[in-house]
Amino acid sequence: MNIGIALGSGGTKGFAHIEYLKVIDEFGIKIGAISGASMGALIGAFYAGGMKAAEMEKIFADLTLFDKAKMADVLSIDKAGLVKGRKIEQFLEEKLPVKRFEGLTIPLKIVATDYWSKEQVIFDKGDIVPAIRASISVPGLFRPYEYENRLLIDGGVVNPVPFDLLTDDCDFIIGVDVSGEKDIKANAVPSPVEVLLGTFQIMQKVITDQKEKGRHVMIYCKPRLNGIRAFEFYKYQEVFATLPDDIAWFRAELKKHGLGKN
Repeated sequence: MNIGIALGSGGTKGFAHIEYLKVIDEFGIKIGAISGASMGALIGAFYAGGMKAAEMEKIFADLTLFDKAKMADVLSIDKAGLVKGRKIEQFLEEKLPVKRFEGLTIPLKIVATDYWSKEQVIFDKGDIVPAIRASISVPGLFRPYEYENRLLIDGGVVNPVPFDLLTDDCDFIIGVDVSGEKDIKANAVPSPVEVLLGTFQIMQKVITDQKEKGRHVMIYCKPRLNGIRAFEFYKYQEVFATLPDDIAWFRAELKKHGLGKN
């Protein structure tokens, strides 16, 4: 049986993917294919390159929790108020265990969006860093990424949880949707940036809900992730703190389907 896992977009909430992959490692489950959008693309690339989830946890904890100055440098801003992305590319060049799709331990598909044609762009060969940089380009926050005569933005715009990219190659698909739940505060007026990002998340939810109606996903994970905003990267540990019940459910689902050695 070829098992695939689709890792969805969600900014900071995407760190939750690491906890799900830690369970995959613990159960000794062999993943045959990965697809990812935005933060899911980034986490998926590390895992597809042969890095264990526990190793990823240390890399991102070092970056986001213990060195906020480093994080500010990674998220350097241009004159238009958009994240440039070059520092993130340098981080990926330094930390990714494999730099080209052809060298990956697990086949990987990364989705981005062509701004002008309004179509999804699927990366599965060549250099990985440009694919990730394109896929994480959240509109209004990151500068769009120019690559091979295309202007590319976040993959979550067209395919927030790209499980459909796995249906041709996998018998069993796991989807991880980290869009989370909104914390509604009475009479709270969001900032313009929050309105922009919130609108983006609403759009993603509509797309995902429509896709779910015809999905071929055996285990669909949607952790609640209450109280975590999409780009509060310093809340890395708080993301993990929201997950115990959801991870317990995931473990039970894996056992129910007879997956792994536990």
